[in-house]
Amino acid sequence: MNNVMHLKIVGKPRKKTRARKGKFNNWYNPDAKQMAIDTGQIRMQLPEGFRAIKKGTPVEINIIAFFEPSKTEKTKKFVETIKNENVSYIKKSDIDNITKYILDLFSKIIYHDDNQVYKGCTEKYYSLDARTEIEVKW
Repeated sequence: MNNVMHLKIVGKPRKKTRARKGKFNNWYNPDAKQMAIDTGQIRMQLPEGFRAIKKGTPVEINIIAFFEPSKTEKTKKFVETIKNENVSYIKKSDIDNITKYILDLFSKIIYHDDNQVYKGCTEKYYSLDARTEIEVKW
């Protein structure tokens, strides 16, 4: 694996939600608008001339999701702790839903299909700056 790319999505880490049935029995993706916004953020960070990683090429993805503390958690002591060390975030959203959102978001942009991803790790931490940092290796 020679190639490595670091990407960042600004804002609260997103999770994959289920398709919903609409008013007239049509199915829709409630993530579609947010995925379009996040896709724009990703495209701006890609190197000029980047093309999706070739089919059949194994891809490794490591995701670190940073969540802001709630208003009740924002005590001076807790904020100082967050600044100085990684504090695990053990609330909703589940890591599998965060991972699935990123895998679906990267499909056709970073790689052709998420079945190319053979290995990955997802972590959740508190931070004063909500974001998702992704490392892609191929």
